[in-house]
Amino acid sequence: MEYIIEYLEDKKIVQVKVKGRVNFQIAQQYSMEARKLAHEYNCKKYLINHSKTSLEANIYKIHTDGDALEKFGFKKTEKVAIVISRVRDDLRFSETTDANVKWSNFKYFGDVKEAVRWLGEN
Repeated sequence: MEYIIEYLEDKKIVQVKVKGRVNFQIAQQYSMEARKLAHEYNCKKYLINHSKTSLEANIYKIHTDGDALEKFGFKKTEKVAIVISRVRDDLRFSETTDANVKWSNFKYFGDVKEAVRWLGEN
């Protein structure tokens, strides 16, 4: 498992690219590092790219539901786009997104460009 965190200055977004399998501790680690970098740039937008992550039984295995994001220190005032390669008509995917409606600034995407566009909206 590996990850890269970078600040995309032209878009004012902190991007986390994750590859391989993710566990809670690693998700917590890259989340803390991403939040620290965002603080340096006064940034409130995050792109977490899990398109190269090995997904197991369901989407919760990548630790990006609203409860996990809160545990990792993300605020509801911040905007978080999560890119996955999971098919959108998957029932578990729909259940996951429905369960996270309390996070109005948190959304799953199947495409990086679509996620970046959403992050750029006000």
